[in-house]
Order: sequence, then C-alpha cells, then structure tokens
Amino acid sequence: MSESPEDFAALRREMERERAKLRALQEIGVLLGSTLDLNELLAMVLERVSAVMECDRSTLYLLDEDSNELWSKVAQGEHVHEIRLKLGEGLAGSVAKNGKSLNLKDAYQDVRFDGEWDRRTGYRTRSVLCVPLRNQHQRTIGVMQCLNKRSGWFSSDDEALLGALSAQAAVSIENSKLFLSVVGKNIELLETQEQLQRKIRELDVLFEIAQVSASALELDELLQGLLARTMRAVDAEAASILIADAGTGDLHFRAAIGGEPQKISKHRIPAGQGISGWVAKNGKPQVVHRLDQDARHQSQIADEVGYHPRNVLCVPLRWKDGDRLGIGAVELLNKSKGQADFGSDDVKLATVIAGHVSTAIEQARSRAQREREERLTSLGQFLASVLHDLKTPMTVIKGYGRMLEAEDDRAVRKEYVDAILTQVDILDAMTRETLAFARGDRKLWVRKVYLHDFFEKLAEQLRRALGDRVDVELDLFNRGVAHFDAPKIHRAMHNLARNAAEAIAATKRRGVVRITVDKSDDGTLLLGCIDDGPGVPDAIKSRLFESFTTHGKEGGTGLGLAIVRQIVEDHGGSIEVTSEPGQTVFAIAIPQPADAAISSSGEQVAPA
Repeated sequence: MSESPEDFAALRREMERERAKLRALQEIGVLLGSTLDLNELLAMVLERVSAVMECDRSTLYLLDEDSNELWSKVAQGEHVHEIRLKLGEGLAGSVAKNGKSLNLKDAYQDVRFDGEWDRRTGYRTRSVLCVPLRNQHQRTIGVMQCLNKRSGWFSSDDEALLGALSAQAAVSIENSKLFLSVVGKNIELLETQEQLQRKIRELDVLFEIAQVSASALELDELLQGLLARTMRAVDAEAASILIADAGTGDLHFRAAIGGEPQKISKHRIPAGQGISGWVAKNGKPQVVHRLDQDARHQSQIADEVGYHPRNVLCVPLRWKDGDRLGIGAVELLNKSKGQADFGSDDVKLATVIAGHVSTAIEQARSRAQREREERLTSLGQFLASVLHDLKTPMTVIKGYGRMLEAEDDRAVRKEYVDAILTQVDILDAMTRETLAFARGDRKLWVRKVYLHDFFEKLAEQLRRALGDRVDVELDLFNRGVAHFDAPKIHRAMHNLARNAAEAIAATKRRGVVRITVDKSDDGTLLLGCIDDGPGVPDAIKSRLFESFTTHGKEGGTGLGLAIVRQIVEDHGGSIEVTSEPGQTVFAIAIPQPADAAISSSGEQVAPA
C-alpha cells in the first residue's frame, strides 16, 4: 500500500520535531556546564526544557532544607512569580515528599492540585508532568514540572525524557549551590580580607626575619636584611636602622635602604635629637604626617643628603647588651605612592617587627661575644698544647746540652750534637704541623721511607723522652719501604706514645708502650700503638678524636689525638681504637700508592 502525500508530510513534521528536540537536548547539555549562576542556569534550562517537552511552560522548584519548602523564582510566561510550597503541598510538593514522578492528563481531577495560581494569573492548567530532582546521593533536592502538553498530554516517553533531563539538571544545580556557597563565604570574608592579608604579610615578614637572623653571619648583614623586609611590610620608600653609641648615646646609621643610603650613613644624630633620637630616648613610636611642620625634624640632614621625606614612622628598639640597655630606632620614610599616610596598622606591624629586630640584635651581639670568648679559650688551649708539646724535645736538648758540656771525646760530642739537631728538627716540624693544623692546611709531602730506619730512630727517641715512665718496645714485622709524609707520621706516632705514657703515669706505675709495623696483603701500611694502661674512660670514648678532648691529665689539652686523626685521614687512611683496662690499641691503616706515582725525591700531594 503506497503512502499518501499527507502521510509523507506528517512523517516529515515528526522528523523535524525530533530534530528540534535533539538540538534542544544538545543545547541543554551545553548550558548545564556553561554557568554556575543559579538563576541564569534555571532560566536557560527551562526555556529549552519547554521546547523539548513541547509544553506551554516549565517550572523548576528547589528544596529549601532550612524552611522545608519548595521555591521557584523562574516560571515561563508573561510574568515571573516567586512560588513557595510546603513539602507535601500541591502536586510539586507531593512529588518532592514521596520522590515519585506524577503524570496527570487533567490536573483538576487530582485533589492535590491547587488552582489558586490559575485564578490569580488567568492561566488554565490541564496536563501536568512532575519529576523529582535527585543529587548524587539520591536525595531529592527539587522538582521539575511541565504544564500543558501541546498535543494533549504527556506520554511515558516524555516522563522518561524529563527524568533524564532532571538528573542532568540536578548535577549542575548542586555544582551551582556549591559555587554560590563558596562565593557567599568569600563575600563574608571580604570585610576582613585586608586585615587577614596584613596578618599574612606580617607572618611572612616575621618568618623571613627568623631566616635572616639564623643565616646572617655579621650584624650589619643581619640588619640590612631585616630592614629590607620591614620596609616592604609597611610599604615605605626608604628606611634606616639607627643604633645608639654606648658611650655618647649618639645615634649612627647601621643600615639604610632607599633615598641616599651612602650619604646618610656618614651622619650621626646627637642623643635625644631629631624624631629618631626622641623615639630611641623615650621608647615610644611616632608617626609624623607633615615633617616640615615638626620642630624635631632635622631638615639640614635632608638638604645635605638630597632626599626630602614627606612623612615618617619611627619605632624604638630595645635590647639587653651585657649589663646595659641598648637602644635604637627603626625609621620608615614616605608611605608608598598612591597611599596617604602611615596608619595605626602600620604602627602595630612596625612595632611587632621592631621587637623581633631588637631580639635579633641582642642574639647577634650575644653570639659574637660568645664567639670571641670561644676563640680566646681555643687560642689559650692551643698555645698550651704547643707549649706542652715542646717540653719533650726541650728536655732532650737540655740533657744532651749538659752531657755535651762535660764530654771531651770529639766523636761522642758529635753524636750529642746530632741528637740535639734532630730535636731541633722535631721542634721545627712540630711548630709547622701545629700551625698547619690550626690553619687547616692538609697538604702532604709523600716520599719513600725505609721502615726499619724510620721506626728504630723513632723508638730510640721515644725511649729517651719517655724512658723514665714507660718501656718502649718495637715490633718490626715488615722492614721494607713505604710511602708517607715522614715528619707527620713521626708526629702522629709520637702523640700516640706520649698519650699512652701519660695514661700509664696516672696509674703511678711503670708500663709498656709497644709500636708495631706491618703490611697487609694488599700493601697497606699497618701501624699500631699498644699500651697496658688503664684504658680509655667511657666519658670520652665517643669524642676521643675531637679537639680539646682530655680526661684526668695534668696539663692535657686534648689536641694530640685530633692531630693524629687529621694526619691519618690526610694520608687517606683510617684509625681505630679498642680499649679495656690493661690494654689500649690504636690501629692505623695507610694505603700505599703505586711506586711509579712517587718519585725518589718525593712529591707534594694535596688530599682528595
């Protein structure tokens, strides 16, 4: 059976309606993601919903959970009314309460329908389709309602379509509510935003001040860093920190930024004069809006410097400086352009910062004082160590000198002279090595050394130096050659032996110090110093090789073992100690370079 032209026309019209419906659906999808403004969103969506649903008008109700009411300010038609319904009241209220869709062919046939709005507006409601709006938690947040299907009444397909649209709308509405909630909170915070920003800026400045105070090495560097942050915090064009002289009370500029800092630093302000002098003396902040009208203003300094400030904020500095009170001032000039004058908030912020500046000055001066005292103490200990180290060779020289005076045999006299010259060389080496230790000079003069010759001479010298207190024994397990800085290893072994002798002397008995010399399979030189003394006290075991570590030794300074460790480490070696009552062992391992790398005359080597 062939189709008539009327059928084709009807089919074409149906296709056009479906296309229009599809376009409207696409537009709704785009609109739902295009704005977070709730009223704008509802107005745009409802217009397209009416087109898709082919109805006279659509209304979207939202649930106000505080009042338990449905409300809508968006309703299509000639007029826009605000509609409010109690939950369960009317068709929309019933749908919101029970969460079920409602599809009526004639609204007046349902007892829940309230025709009051029709009577007020003159509109005649016929068919009605209501579906609940549910969020992602399936909680009803509103109702979407369509009135008067143009072709009669709403079908089940219309109901399914509106349900799908309401689900999309619910997501966008929740997003919009969240956005509006955030906006609302932001609006509430606007009144305190400036105050919060100031507090944040103050905290930032105080944090930076703490960082500068911890990292600055010199007071002037510290003050310059603190001043830069203070000036930025209160929006000043120029700033300076003035500190009063302990004797005269005159203020001098210790830091300056902006204006003419080089020129201003040369000036001094007599005690109590000028605005800064008044503030430093009286300990009270001052804000002067018109400097040219303040009698305290020293205009001659401004003329000489070539910088004429308009207004000033000056706050006092106070800190403890030993037994006296240190005073000064922070001076901030010219509120930045575009702003009027320094205000009360600026005074508060500057006063808080000045308190931290005062603390930083006190800590810096206290730290500098402690460092001076520590340097003097270290210097005294260092000199004591040097003098202590000189005792042994001086004693030997003195003994040989007396023996030399009484000896007539030329050969014996030459032997004594050679012994004295050896001790002089030792004195020279000790002096140079001690100064090198103090300077941190860690260069080596590595050369070939015959082990039997070097250590037999060392043992003989130790016997002469320590023979009245200990017996010095030598175990040469290897009599070959090795490469090391001979004077420094001599010093290290001498320090270990003397340290052992002093420990034995504390026991009031005679003891034994044994020097051992050997090589490992890979050629590493192994040196040992073993004594039968009381052992290393537990109190200093963990810091035995630190400078100035000593325990119970009369005249001890604690530099000996620190020098030993540095010498060994400079050779790329290691030193270990094991100790118990009756035996203490210092074991030294010094790796040996390839013979080809060392000339017969030796070469100077800087440690890696």
